[in-house]
Amino acid sequence: MNKKLKVCVAGASGFVGQELIKLLVKHPYVEIIHLFVNNLESQDTNLIKEYKLPNFKKIDVKLINDCDVLFSAMPHTQSQNIIKSVNENLVILDLSADFRLSNAETYENWYNAKHESKNLLKKAVYGLSEIFRDEIKKSNLIACPGCYPTSILLPLIPLLKENLINSNEIIIDSKSGYSGAGKKTLNTQLYPQIEKNIATYGLSNHRHVPEIEEYLNMYIDSKTQINFTPHLIPTFRGILSTIYIKSNFNLIKLSECLLNFYKNSEFIRFYKKKLINTNEVINTNYCNISINENRLPNSFIISSSIDNLLKGASGQAVQNFNIRFDFEENLSLT
Repeated sequence: MNKKLKVCVAGASGFVGQELIKLLVKHPYVEIIHLFVNNLESQDTNLIKEYKLPNFKKIDVKLINDCDVLFSAMPHTQSQNIIKSVNENLVILDLSADFRLSNAETYENWYNAKHESKNLLKKAVYGLSEIFRDEIKKSNLIACPGCYPTSILLPLIPLLKENLINSNEIIIDSKSGYSGAGKKTLNTQLYPQIEKNIATYGLSNHRHVPEIEEYLNMYIDSKTQINFTPHLIPTFRGILSTIYIKSNFNLIKLSECLLNFYKNSEFIRFYKKKLINTNEVINTNYCNISINENRLPNSFIISSSIDNLLKGASGQAVQNFNIRFDFEENLSLT
């Protein structure tokens, strides 16, 4: 029987950090040792009381080094300063963008911040579970993908690998619950009437664009650029990505590709001609994918839905944790 691993969570008070805790307390091989936050004041301690967890602490590298695993749900630019100082034997699952991009210059251009741990970028493995499972098994630094990229890359990568779609004509329209923007959305002065409003944002410069393009470009001969428009919608959680593609192949061929690629992936559910929604994935680690014919010639519409806080963040992080330590991949996730 596997022994329990000593685990700490940084960024434990955010939406994603709270979801992580809920998953980890159910995991049979996890013992939560430390919960770290940036600010000890005005923290919601209900979860601590409910599960009899350690009290929140300020981040301390010495305490982190006492653990086997660090889940970091800190904001972008913050985790790299901690990770560069910890024991190299520590297994790190970073949910920020700090190690998702292989090029430091690209990171600095899109995140407007200097990268303080450039030497670690080559060691990091991109944690898109179903695509990079073999690499995840061997890595001590796993960069968990963003929520939008998860919903977009999962349906597109198999089709690009088989050269079934035109990589230069990809249009993506994604809609996310407002939890994707973090706890600042609870501030009604910054986000008035958020539950009654739909809004575009990050037009032409959303930070997930280089992440999506980098991992799409791994599977094509020439560099591609995507058209990507994100929206915030008046619901707390969930993402629905609608992806417009061009292909010289028919619906049967495209559907068979996705169905065969994910036939052994428990958390990917593929449907042909199904109208996808977010209700069926909320509070789960599933990604639902469907493909339909468009009325335009050689044109198809892919729909992909996930829970942005689970498959798009904490759930996928725990899935990667299970892969890394050779546990059953669905432990604490079903």
